[in-house]
Amino acid sequence: MGKSKTQKKSMENDQKENGIQISRKRKASGQLQPPKTKIMWSINNTDTERLYKELGVGTLSSESSNSDADSLTELTPTVGKKNASQEVPGAPKILQPSQCLNTSIGLERRSSLSLFVSSPVNYSRQKNKCDISVCDTKGPDYFSGLSDEIILCVFRWLPKFTLAKCSRVCHRWNRLVSDDCLWKRIDLANKTIAKGTLSNILNRGVQILRLTKSEVEGPIFSGFTSIIKSTRLSKVQYLDLSMASVPVAVLEELFSVCRDLRKVSLEHCQLSDEVCQHIGENKNLEVINLAMCQGITSAGLMPITTNCRRLESLNLAWSGLQRHSVVYLSLCLPSSLRKLNLSGLRENITDEEVHQLVKTCSSLRELDLSDCTILTCSSIEHIASHLNRLEYLALSRCYRILPSTIPKLNQLDSMLAVDVFGMLREGALQQLREAMFRIEINKFPFSSIARPTTGIRRTSIWGLRVRDNVI
Repeated sequence: MGKSKTQKKSMENDQKENGIQISRKRKASGQLQPPKTKIMWSINNTDTERLYKELGVGTLSSESSNSDADSLTELTPTVGKKNASQEVPGAPKILQPSQCLNTSIGLERRSSLSLFVSSPVNYSRQKNKCDISVCDTKGPDYFSGLSDEIILCVFRWLPKFTLAKCSRVCHRWNRLVSDDCLWKRIDLANKTIAKGTLSNILNRGVQILRLTKSEVEGPIFSGFTSIIKSTRLSKVQYLDLSMASVPVAVLEELFSVCRDLRKVSLEHCQLSDEVCQHIGENKNLEVINLAMCQGITSAGLMPITTNCRRLESLNLAWSGLQRHSVVYLSLCLPSSLRKLNLSGLRENITDEEVHQLVKTCSSLRELDLSDCTILTCSSIEHIASHLNRLEYLALSRCYRILPSTIPKLNQLDSMLAVDVFGMLREGALQQLREAMFRIEINKFPFSSIARPTTGIRRTSIWGLRVRDNVI
């Protein structure tokens, strides 16, 4: 026993010196096996047939190239000597287009696997007459001979992202792409605008800007653009920020450079007195939509009513105005006002404010007093006696107004429609329609006063197109 152990140890030491590793099973059994030699396959034309048989794959016949789909015939591997002579063809193997050879001409299917093995494929790109990228001939540049005016006419048909790529071509194109005529209208609705991006948009000279439901991050002016803020004002005239997520500080920064605004919408935005003060510095302002805005006070309304004397349409629906703010509006609104929406003020507006309002703005054509719950029949009498040009009146859910007083509006020759949603049942509503047969009842469930978009027209604001032309 001692001799056998010493012999095993000596044999193991010899094998370690020769670089031969022994498994634990072999150590336990003590049986040594010579290392297996690797079989190197040489892919030659003579050994191809033998290689396919050992791999279990048969060569394709020449007739297979005419079939509908190229296939490889699989042969079941032989097990033992009994099944060596029996060959059972397998299911056809369909090659995908990505498995075929890709040549410079296109995707071509090969009918024989021997062609793929025997002849190596050169994947280097070959020059083709149809390949424009490798063409060495250079022709005259006719585009550089065009004037700037003609090139700008061509650029006007390109979308904004293509213009951004054109600015990288050369210095001349970069100068032409920066022209103000190419950036008059921009639609960035439902976008997230990073800080510093909006300043670049304003410096392009945009006049019609739509930021509906967008998220604007601040600050707007940062770095070198902070110098432009103090030296150059924006050219924005039509601005739509309805339902946008904009901090108050960003709004103050934005409106501090706007002096040419004509129509603006800040529906459902948080405001401050400073923002309202900047808005009031736009003396040519015609339309203001402040529906559902929070933070509006009488101090913020004062610069708007004082400086914006050309105001024609104002929407303050559901803005949470206090009683003293409503009293101030009834006394100081400009006489040029044509459309006014004060719905949702609940108990903060009374018949006295309505009486003073119709005297101050006697040229009103559309008036919305819906959800003003403490108005009475005297408001109807004031409206019928002072607003001779009134065309539309909304009194929905004003429950203290008796239905019998509404037909007094028939004395207004200009009256076209009256809304009384939620006040009358179907029978009483039918009687009102008969009494006011000339006037339409309950035609407009939603107010469109000062709003930039109404209905399904979402590619324009206040009737002005904001999107690029579709090529």
